[in-house]
Amino acid sequence: MKRVRIGIALCLVEMLCAATPLAAGEKVFLTIASGPTGGDWYTMGGTIGELAKAAVPGATVTVTTGGAVGNLSVVDSGKADIGISMASLFNEARTGAGEFQGKPKENVRAMAYLANIFMSFFLVTDESPIRSIEEIREKQIPIRLLTSTKASSPAVAAERMLLEYGIAFDDIVKWGGKVGYVSYAEASNLIKDGHADAWVGPMVSGIVELTTTKKMRLLPIQPAALDKLQEKYQYVKANLSKGMYYFVGADTPHMAESVILIARKGLADDVVYRMTKAISSDPDAIRRASKTYQSYNPAQAWRNVGGPLHPGAERFYREAGHMK
Repeated sequence: MKRVRIGIALCLVEMLCAATPLAAGEKVFLTIASGPTGGDWYTMGGTIGELAKAAVPGATVTVTTGGAVGNLSVVDSGKADIGISMASLFNEARTGAGEFQGKPKENVRAMAYLANIFMSFFLVTDESPIRSIEEIREKQIPIRLLTSTKASSPAVAAERMLLEYGIAFDDIVKWGGKVGYVSYAEASNLIKDGHADAWVGPMVSGIVELTTTKKMRLLPIQPAALDKLQEKYQYVKANLSKGMYYFVGADTPHMAESVILIARKGLADDVVYRMTKAISSDPDAIRRASKTYQSYNPAQAWRNVGGPLHPGAERFYREAGHMK
């Protein structure tokens, strides 16, 4: 697995070494659940992994692929120790609602809020005759649509967004179309090769690369649908600024979610404290992972997490003076 290498200042290492030591000879094994290959979360997982190795010297760190929904389950079950997810999904998981109806995840806690991420960019190839999402329903167009892997937040968001237009993924199949759950790299290649017509998901590195080699058009989400998505699922109403990407010709309302780090409830407080301190002490490591995380602010990282903080993370935020 490709490792993401980052520079960590000497002063940070000194601070970490000064932290309360783990028990002598204690071995620490950490598994970090990230996102699909070709995406920003995969890169972020590598960044968190490098910070973890510096924060807990001698720790064995493994970074795996994953998705926002699935990561909550693998952390809850103990198959992973740290994961990347969304605040709204964490809230559903701990209460047994939404995607986790009747199956609450009680062994998960929050570590940090990283940033808002725009979801459900509905991009069609420039040669496509489709001009709106409504038209797909009205004409029952057999579109070949791609979204992110199953058990990922983008796939859930895409389906929820289309349902506000009266379009279920099963409907697309009934109309003669296809719905593919793929990695970002696969999505890019399939559309470039003419095997798919549209992408519905975030603008991560693999999709940004696609738009530089294949001209794409954005089908905007109507404000009424955004209102419903906020009301039902607590998606954030945000704004795509004109020129943010070449296909954004004017300021456009859109949907977003809060990206968070989660931790296994039983993970040692000292380990979570050290990792939270390492992440907060080198914010540029997080910001470098993707343009999405340029707004990451350690002083605000305890907010907007969707549920209770891990005691180790809370201890750091209080000691740092971020939480009162």
